[in-house]
Amino acid sequence: MITPGFLYITGALLLFLPFNDKIRYLISFLITAGALIVTFYLIPGDRLQLDFLDYTLILFRVDPISKLTGLIFAVGGFAAVTYSIHICSLSSLRLIFMFIGSALTVVFSGDLFTLYVFWELMTISSSFLIIMASDVTKKTGYYYFLMHVAGSLCLLWGIFLQYSATGSLSLNAIEAGIPFFIIAIAVKLAFVGFHTWMPLVYSKAPFYVAVVLSIYTTKVGVYVMSVLLSGINILAYAGLISALFGMVMALGQNQVRKLLSYSIIIQVGYMIMGISIGTAEGITGGIFHLVNHILYKTVLFMAVGVVIYTTGKDHLENLGVMGRKLPVTSIATWVAFMGIAGVPFFNGYMSKTIIKEAIHEPLLTWGLNVMSFGTSLIFLKFIYYGFFKNSNVHLDKKPTVSMQVGLGFLTVMMIVIGIHPFMLENVTNIDLDIHYFDTKHMVSGVQPFLWSIPIFILFKKYLVKDFERYLYFDIYRKMANLFVYSGYKLSNYHDGKLNKYLLWATTTLIILLLLLMF
Repeated sequence: MITPGFLYITGALLLFLPFNDKIRYLISFLITAGALIVTFYLIPGDRLQLDFLDYTLILFRVDPISKLTGLIFAVGGFAAVTYSIHICSLSSLRLIFMFIGSALTVVFSGDLFTLYVFWELMTISSSFLIIMASDVTKKTGYYYFLMHVAGSLCLLWGIFLQYSATGSLSLNAIEAGIPFFIIAIAVKLAFVGFHTWMPLVYSKAPFYVAVVLSIYTTKVGVYVMSVLLSGINILAYAGLISALFGMVMALGQNQVRKLLSYSIIIQVGYMIMGISIGTAEGITGGIFHLVNHILYKTVLFMAVGVVIYTTGKDHLENLGVMGRKLPVTSIATWVAFMGIAGVPFFNGYMSKTIIKEAIHEPLLTWGLNVMSFGTSLIFLKFIYYGFFKNSNVHLDKKPTVSMQVGLGFLTVMMIVIGIHPFMLENVTNIDLDIHYFDTKHMVSGVQPFLWSIPIFILFKKYLVKDFERYLYFDIYRKMANLFVYSGYKLSNYHDGKLNKYLLWATTTLIILLLLLMF
């Protein structure tokens, strides 16, 4: 038995062969469908072990949580490839396959070495996917690459410290180098302070690239956090702060993909809070929310992609085309909206209910309610532009059939989970003994949504205003500009004269000696 990720990596290599379009589409379908089937039939307890030098590497291992995560990754891969196959270039398709394969392999990794290798391969393949998309996205891709390489270096250093302290590369709760693991995962999660790459990349990259990245990048971070850093309670409060930041930023956006990007930070906050509690119920709720988030957020990115594809424009004003001329996209958007708002009988409701049941700290409970209210408010703004605001935007072309199939497939999945929330418990053989549709839970789920409606109506003129220019600040660009400016000024002193070079060398030695002394 091998990891389903290797099927995608093999598919990426096969796409280098000179096939015609029909053969290429057939290979893509067989790979994505095959990975989904293989993942579905994996049995918890399956593993593949390899002795390499003096190390025992577990290249592949399955447990209930990794199977569920891998399954939703395979579902997302099938939908994303179907959605984008007719609109992306062959080189982009190869990189998409490599990226998805790497993400799936991370999920089924059984040791830190294997995890790190494919964590890095995710960074490399996704960076090239952004950089090669167009000349406009090159600088964005470099920025993304530098941010994620910094996170990868922290992960590598954390692994060194963990191995030095324990002598083991196994995937257990971390005992050493915890700050480095936290930073590495925080970059992947787009945690506040490390988030700057996300709105930049998701708004600049082609919409089909944003669809793929939204499925895997932050969710791999969530999964790895559940394996390595669960039970660190202070991170729950950090997750709350990050989510509240994302809520404020999302409310100020009029560029639709930036709004979706910041809303990801809110939803990741739910997952962080559940996982940080450390109980079986909290971790399960966090992972179930990962599943639901992949479904409804991917649908929203796909719906926005349909609008961009058919109108050529990317602004909230252009969403008005959905309500009148894109019926499939409209239905999918409404289902995703109800899911992300946590309305009963829609998929987001069940995972939010589990997390609420797992958290007993009053401040965190208050935070969850504020996050639910803010999420509903944000997407009421989205729905207002899509279906209630007059728009003169016209369709330049129709969406492809494959785009609508990918969108429809995930929408059906959302509806099924919403009506039958026990399905995820059945897949993982986890019985949480929660009565999802009792009065207490349903009232708790619907209250934030109901409160958000009159608040949006009363304060609509402020909520639809563009505050982006007041909110955006990137400390990393400021630091880079300062570094470049300082380097330029210092380079003026390198004029080729020996006495100045001796002065530089002497000063450096003195600084190093002082550092060694203290």
